[in-house]
Amino acid sequence: MNLPTPRLLYPSDCFQPKQPDEVYAEEYEAAVAAGLPVSLFSFEDFQAGDLKFRLKPQPGEAILYRGWMLSEMDYRRLHTSVGELGAQMLTSPESYLLCHHLPRWLSLLPEFTAETKVFAETDDIAGALKAEGWQGCFLKDYVKSLATDGGSLVTDLFRIPEIVAKMKKYRGQIEGGVCARRIESYDPNSEMRFFVFRGVPFGDDTDIPEPVRIAAERISSPFFTVDTAMRSDGVLRIIELGDGQVSDRKHWDSETFVRMLRGSLIQI
Repeated sequence: MNLPTPRLLYPSDCFQPKQPDEVYAEEYEAAVAAGLPVSLFSFEDFQAGDLKFRLKPQPGEAILYRGWMLSEMDYRRLHTSVGELGAQMLTSPESYLLCHHLPRWLSLLPEFTAETKVFAETDDIAGALKAEGWQGCFLKDYVKSLATDGGSLVTDLFRIPEIVAKMKKYRGQIEGGVCARRIESYDPNSEMRFFVFRGVPFGDDTDIPEPVRIAAERISSPFFTVDTAMRSDGVLRIIELGDGQVSDRKHWDSETFVRMLRGSLIQI
């Protein structure tokens, strides 16, 4: 059967609240042109505790957020606010965290991704890894790595406290905890992003590899991303999962992305 097309919810421009934020403007226009229902809201007001919609969601509608990353608390608040209107977020808070937080999806796809140790921020991470025989690692919190100031690749384990401090400085917090991932060598030109929508995996112009198909079967979330890369030994690896609502399109163009989201094209 055909499933209903969800209403897309985008953040508005800070100075022009009737327009989408410029980061999402192209996708927003493609959605409008394709006839998808859309709404806007002020992300700044939402962060301040006041959720206001331009074109308020209607009772019974499913809402698919497309915007900036949200903490667990903020996503639960968005979910509650939408529910108070009689509408419902397509992605529950539990499904959001399943793909947004690395330790939650890790145990469901262990054979396809790098070995990972999970720690509290206050743990002796370097000591624990050294005791396991690790010489280095790739460091991140539950959501993101350090993308500046030397990055997250650790070749001297005893620099870990310094790198964790930098992650906290630039992000404002360590979200969830600290993940140390075993270093694997990837071809940077091989990285691809796949979307999974309502259990169906999609690539923008490529076949769907087996690890992505298996992720679509094992991960219970209506909308998420699977990022893959080819390891130096020729094995395709999953390098990241993400909630689709807060993931950018990367190499996908707006029209292809919007076609994927049109509920009339999804058959169950």
